[in-house]
Amino acid sequence: MSVRKAVIPIAGFATRFLPACKAIPKCMLTILDKPIIQYIVDEAAESGIEEIVMVIGRKKDVIQDYFTEDNELKDFLIEKGKDKFIEHVTNLSRGTKIHFIEQVGGAKGLGHAIYQAKDIIGNEPFAILYGDVVFHGEKPCLKEIIEKHEQCGGSVIGVEKVDWKDVPKYGNVSGVQIADGFYKVEKLQEKPKIENTKSNLAISDRHVLMPDIFKYLEETKPGQGGEIQVTDAYNAMVNTKEGVYAYDYKSKRFDSGDKLGFVMAAVDETLNRPELREPFIQFLKSLDI
Repeated sequence: MSVRKAVIPIAGFATRFLPACKAIPKCMLTILDKPIIQYIVDEAAESGIEEIVMVIGRKKDVIQDYFTEDNELKDFLIEKGKDKFIEHVTNLSRGTKIHFIEQVGGAKGLGHAIYQAKDIIGNEPFAILYGDVVFHGEKPCLKEIIEKHEQCGGSVIGVEKVDWKDVPKYGNVSGVQIADGFYKVEKLQEKPKIENTKSNLAISDRHVLMPDIFKYLEETKPGQGGEIQVTDAYNAMVNTKEGVYAYDYKSKRFDSGDKLGFVMAAVDETLNRPELREPFIQFLKSLDI
């Protein structure tokens, strides 16, 4: 079965971006002229996703307003002879159907956020795109993950190799390599000590999951901080018939939920805009650093 639906959890408090995110959701911070959420929706649409479930929290009206057609703005652009801008404010959902679900009771972990989408997802595989990470590559990162899912028929977790010293900073995957960059998962851990894992594969931000995940999330008890950890549910799926796999994708990842990652994402995007690339390079060369 093809992957038609996706979940984007965006209900967090974004403490790393206070005070800006006191007023607006983190996913609405802009990388050049587009909010982070637009890059993520573009990636989903380019990967064949037809329906998106956004699990939202505080300041939800800002996100909903963004994806609502604004006829007043379009009329203004036409009246002022600025028709060329209309394409930038229409079809922001990129042809996907977007559902908004509020994570009632506040952020209770990614596992809890994903579970909110159960009724809309139904009994079919679906994608997860975390709402503060953007990718750049020849092929959309999610499409890479979907293609691996189609090969193996099970859940596929995007992973990335990190320096061993950084292993304790991330969720961790260990398993058996079955092809270049492709692994059959044996165990997932949340920020393990280096001596407690045999792998430096960090869990990343694009996944395809079998619908059985909802059953395991339902059975998962709250962990540290009272949050439902999605890695606990993933571990429960490891020994199922379909199994869980991990793929070390080719795309370049930018954690735009981190200040440095946000700046790096903006620099990368600037260098990929033909009209901005050369002036920006000249500016960098002029800096006395």
